[in-house]
Amino acid sequence: MDPLDPLDAQQMVVEYARMLERDISENRHPARIDSLPFAKPILKTAIRTAVTRLATSGRLTDELREYFETAYVSLAEYVDAELVDLLTQYRNSADQLTREPLAARDRTNTAAWRVLAESGALAGEVARAMTADAETLRSEFKDFLTPA
Repeated sequence: MDPLDPLDAQQMVVEYARMLERDISENRHPARIDSLPFAKPILKTAIRTAVTRLATSGRLTDELREYFETAYVSLAEYVDAELVDLLTQYRNSADQLTREPLAARDRTNTAAWRVLAESGALAGEVARAMTADAETLRSEFKDFLTPA
């Protein structure tokens, strides 16, 4: 498939959108980059092709623009498997600590506490990097909608 061909691009975007909606509904974010139906750069090109085609034909509604922007920016949440595992383990440990009615000193002796203590700084860095990537993608998306 050619992400520069409008028909191929549309099919690629539809396939990615289905997967994205499923991942969101099943709370699988961040998600593994290798779960994407196509490589990130190819999906970025396909989305750009589809949006540009709709915009030049006057069929890009505000709702569609928002939908495509969300899909484009969501690419930032597809990362290496190791980072997904780290963030998932961190989130699960935090959830576990908020659900367990333990005294503060008892919490600090749990495996969940150790996960938070040992991986907190790294999880924060990963989250900041994903946020920066999302902002870059948002800016790219807005740029290709701005007439040259």
